[in-house]
Amino acid sequence: MSYSTPPGGPGNAGPYGAPVQQQGWYQPPPPPPPPPGNSGGGKGLKGLVIGLLVLAVVAVFAVGGLALYQAVGGGSLPGAQGGDDEKQQILSSDEIATLLNGRTNALKSGDEDEFLEPFVGAAKDKQRAIFKNLRKIPFTESKYMVLQQTGDGSDEWGSDVKLALDVAFVHQIKGVDVRPVSEWYRWTVEKQSESAEPQISEVGGSPGASAMANAVYYPAPWDLYDDMYVKRQAHTITIAAKKNAADASRFAPIVEDSAKKDLELWASNASSVPNTPEGFLVVLEPDRKTYTKLYNNNGQDVGWDAGQSVPMPAFNASYGGGEDALEYGGARIKMDTSTGRFTSSWWQRGVGDISRHEIAHALVQPQDPGAYGQDEETSIRAWVVEGFAEYVSYRFDRAMGDASVRSDLAGEEFDGQLPGQDFELQNSSVGANYSLSYLAIRFIAEKGGEEALFEFVVDHYRKPTNLDQQLQTAVGMNESEFEAAWAQYVRSNI
Repeated sequence: MSYSTPPGGPGNAGPYGAPVQQQGWYQPPPPPPPPPGNSGGGKGLKGLVIGLLVLAVVAVFAVGGLALYQAVGGGSLPGAQGGDDEKQQILSSDEIATLLNGRTNALKSGDEDEFLEPFVGAAKDKQRAIFKNLRKIPFTESKYMVLQQTGDGSDEWGSDVKLALDVAFVHQIKGVDVRPVSEWYRWTVEKQSESAEPQISEVGGSPGASAMANAVYYPAPWDLYDDMYVKRQAHTITIAAKKNAADASRFAPIVEDSAKKDLELWASNASSVPNTPEGFLVVLEPDRKTYTKLYNNNGQDVGWDAGQSVPMPAFNASYGGGEDALEYGGARIKMDTSTGRFTSSWWQRGVGDISRHEIAHALVQPQDPGAYGQDEETSIRAWVVEGFAEYVSYRFDRAMGDASVRSDLAGEEFDGQLPGQDFELQNSSVGANYSLSYLAIRFIAEKGGEEALFEFVVDHYRKPTNLDQQLQTAVGMNESEFEAAWAQYVRSNI
């Protein structure tokens, strides 16, 4: 996996059209070493990719919608738009609050009829499936809050009003999220007369403030699947469409084992780091179009990712910039199970590899402050992010890591420089930058010790401008000295 801005440099539009803080460019890993007695065990892996995709509008919206939420009065509705005293208020702010609070309370209590009461037509049928799906998730918090209202609910003739509500589904999944996060919907609310009951006639993803639709993290799996399979284990919640339950149940134990390994490694080296997730939500989807839609309502396929760890901005109504404020409340992992890691004869090994990698990203995600500049000096280094995830994965399968290095760096004209922020523009392949990043992190672990490595990664996430000092602490070298020593290490391993 990689962590970089799209071609053109930091701050340019990425594959999804929004300004990008971090952008994944993904490595096609090499075949793993063939198992004993099977010379063809690794065929089919070339061309697969894993990665971290960060939907980058969080810099604009601070804490996942909070900036807009505060702009309309901390959840209260904005005043009437227009100011015509001749108009009658048909749909009041109290009625809208009742719509929101009623859905919140019904979801918590499990009252399906009450939850569905205001929905009509196709929206009602869809919300029935969503309600049943949501009830399968262990939320510690779940509520609906207004982000923005379009229309004032008044009419000069005293009847037939329609308005749009951008609504945040604010939620925190037990063990998965360290802070509440949000998904943004747009409700179309109608009221035919002053005496009628408000109705919700349409529900979809919010267009997003400032036309940045990637901020809404819609659709989630509970929106896409008519019937959602959920496998809850000690450290993972594995989700798939019910029709894919057999495959998902086969993969879920490996996903769980990967989470257990990553968490144990983290605990042995970074046990004092606060805001560490205790578990992970993983969506397994074999249909590429559906996979692409998840958490991205633009629906554009970057083409080379087999897995993504999508950071979820924190939605904290009491946010005040204090020490406890976090930019990210958690992450959502999705994997394309049509790829060779899941379909080959050595699928157990492939599923473990990609799971450990994506979970490593999700583990460290809450340490990310989200405060990125326009150049490499102020951004979390791509080689740190992707190298760390590769290191954690290959920590449990060194032979696969060594095979990846040999394959990716074969024939490369190595220039002795650490990978930059754009993995596609440096070296002849993205895979080379993955392996070079992996070797950089592995070199730190071998030189300074694994505990020093984890301390380095966490500190670099928190303070990306302090790289030189962080390397001094970890391995006793400044950045230029480290790069030279690492280059020699690379040459000795290829």
